[in-house]
Amino acid sequence: MYKAMFDGKVVGIKTSENPDPNPELVDLLLTAAAIGMVLHHNNMIDIYGCCLETRVPMVLYEIYPKIDLYKHLHGDMALRKPLLWTTRIRVAVDVAYALSYMHNALSQSVVHRDVMSFGILLDPSFHAKLAFFDHSVAITRGKRDQKWPVHGTLGYIDPGYIETQEVTEKCDVYSFGVLMLELLTSRDPVEMARCGDDLVDEFVSEVEKNGFKAMIDIILWEEGNMDEIQRFARLALKCAAKKGEERPSMINVVEELWVIQDHVNNRTGNEA
Repeated sequence: MYKAMFDGKVVGIKTSENPDPNPELVDLLLTAAAIGMVLHHNNMIDIYGCCLETRVPMVLYEIYPKIDLYKHLHGDMALRKPLLWTTRIRVAVDVAYALSYMHNALSQSVVHRDVMSFGILLDPSFHAKLAFFDHSVAITRGKRDQKWPVHGTLGYIDPGYIETQEVTEKCDVYSFGVLMLELLTSRDPVEMARCGDDLVDEFVSEVEKNGFKAMIDIILWEEGNMDEIQRFARLALKCAAKKGEERPSMINVVEELWVIQDHVNNRTGNEA
């Protein structure tokens, strides 16, 4: 990624270090450009254009602080400045709103297919923007058997998608459910998957053994309360249900998150 001026704007230019056009890389860059130039939302990274006069296309992105959610939940940054409960809810609302927009703004639904904490960028006020649209696809609403090769990040991928290769909006809903559990527990779904574990399965197992409170990041109990955290967890588990038809739509997810956020703001006196 390079920083440059284009048409009076400071932009980020993404291209490949390899000058030889790899067909798969070219396809990913063009997909990201096509999706980003059609969809515009406050909680999505803007894409301004794409240069096709080079051997490998160059995509022009909005410049945004490159501090992703992953860094705030895991590692040294998580220890220095852990995210509080109100911030985590705000991030969840922002990402849910972006996904709801992707699923409903156009005549066809756009499925992100790679929702994960690496791909959520935060500004200094902790407002979130969804990024990385390389694997996004447009699908016809309600049509069955729309199959694509499995793409995504280990630990977040819908198990139904892995089994059938069928892409629906509910693939994103599942990944978002994993993200919500990550926000609750500060556990790394990718690292867990590499070790043969699954965040959703472990969370459900601990809840069944009355270990709910131990699964929640201790920092959240300083600001949150049991009712809010339990409600957030219930929504996360609905999103991460094994069967796609049992998961809510992202519109319903946004509505429920707004209720939780309003409850928190009314209790603490904060503004959204």
